[in-house]
Amino acid sequence: MAQQLRKAAVYSKEEGECGSPASSIGKGVNQRAEAIAEAHRNRVETEAQAYLEAATRKAEARALKLQGKAERQRMLEESKALENRKKEEQRAEMLVHSAEVRVDKLLARARQECQKIKSHSHEHTEKSIADSFTKAERLKAEIEEQKKKELADIVDRVQQLIVIGELPAAENKSVVRKLKDGLARYF
Repeated sequence: MAQQLRKAAVYSKEEGECGSPASSIGKGVNQRAEAIAEAHRNRVETEAQAYLEAATRKAEARALKLQGKAERQRMLEESKALENRKKEEQRAEMLVHSAEVRVDKLLARARQECQKIKSHSHEHTEKSIADSFTKAERLKAEIEEQKKKELADIVDRVQQLIVIGELPAAENKSVVRKLKDGLARYF
């Protein structure tokens, strides 16, 4: 069609130069060709404008779609971050709780050990006191026995001295006084 318009324009120039009655026909064809060209140009511009508007709408729709997708992605990432933070907080709380439980167990074990040591030391102390008391009683009994034995030896010796005649037999002194006097010579 564009070729027909070009041909028509060429004929009109040729006819217009001649000045013949065909030139008036050529003018009509030329005007018609211009009208067709104008209509074609308008249609092309309209189609181009429609295509441009459609492309713009598509681009805007795509941009809105991508913006919505980006918004959803951001919200998803925020929810994941919030969920991860909650998980970390729960994990931290669990670690703190388990540490508290371990500390409580260690304290309970330490208290038991302390009680055990106190009990053992108390038993050991009581046993040592009882052993010391028993030893003291035994030593006291041995000392008493030794005293009795020594006293018996002294009494025997005094009686032997009386029998031999080295000590006078009858004096009016008490027995204790006699023993003291007799022992004083030997010590």
